[in-house]
Amino acid sequence: MIRRIILNRLFQMIQVMVGISLITFTVISLSPGDPAEITLRATLGTESPPKEAVAILHKEMGLDDPWYVSYLKWISRVVHGDLGYSYQTKRSTLEEIRYALPTTFYLASLSMLFSAIIAIPLGIAAALRQNGPVDHLCRLTSIVCLSSPEYFIAIVFMLIGGIHLGIFPVAGTGGIEYFILPSLTLSVGLIAITARIMRTSMIETLEQDYIRTARAKGLNRRKIIQRHALKNALLPVIIYMGTQFGWIFGGAVTIESIFALPGLGRLLVNSVSSMDIMVMQGCMLTFAVIVVLINLFVDLVQFYLDPSVRAQGE
Repeated sequence: MIRRIILNRLFQMIQVMVGISLITFTVISLSPGDPAEITLRATLGTESPPKEAVAILHKEMGLDDPWYVSYLKWISRVVHGDLGYSYQTKRSTLEEIRYALPTTFYLASLSMLFSAIIAIPLGIAAALRQNGPVDHLCRLTSIVCLSSPEYFIAIVFMLIGGIHLGIFPVAGTGGIEYFILPSLTLSVGLIAITARIMRTSMIETLEQDYIRTARAKGLNRRKIIQRHALKNALLPVIIYMGTQFGWIFGGAVTIESIFALPGLGRLLVNSVSSMDIMVMQGCMLTFAVIVVLINLFVDLVQFYLDPSVRAQGE
């Protein structure tokens, strides 16, 4: 059964990747301006690069071919592990991504950790004290967090943690202290939604018959929650956070630019501003692969943990 599910998901993943690669290539191909001329302006530092150099780069980048020929050439190279090279740094795109990916992965992982540490206890506390001060605080915090844009939250954290308190650096990279403010900023929206899901799931679990039976047997509240309610209540939270891990990589595009972190998001932004086509395509494809792989992993975890999903599969 598990093998059939994996094969089915892998087949769907291939279809999705083909679609994403087509969209990525087409969108970049339709971008305004001549990529060869823009690239030479940036590399040579002149507004009027030689026409001969433009023509050579045109041919080298495959811009003279019809788009479907260019796509087939590009996808053939990608399948063989060749993502081209950056016209800005003269390094291979794969090398650029390999250098930037750990920073983004570290940032996303720390954001998930902060979200779990803050949101799960907050959601449980709100569920156990429905309509009390903690529940109202949880609702208010969720509304404020969800209605605040990331750049605003980033500025607030910079002012408080970086300037007034002077605890954390507000830009650059180095030790873990450079990731605290960006990770907290990235996790704010996830904390708000996760806390609400945890609250709702815990309330529904506490109303189940087996919980009433445990109460009737005289078990105290703490043991009922720890032994019986928490495991089942956590299932939808784990699944939700798993699906969001991939999307956090997308959110890193903004956060890395604000905090000057040399991650995959900042690499994508820099490549777009300089029309570094090979790097743009490589970054977008990498983001897509990460999201698809994480969704595959979450599906398998859900299949393993949730008996109702296993029953549907059988």
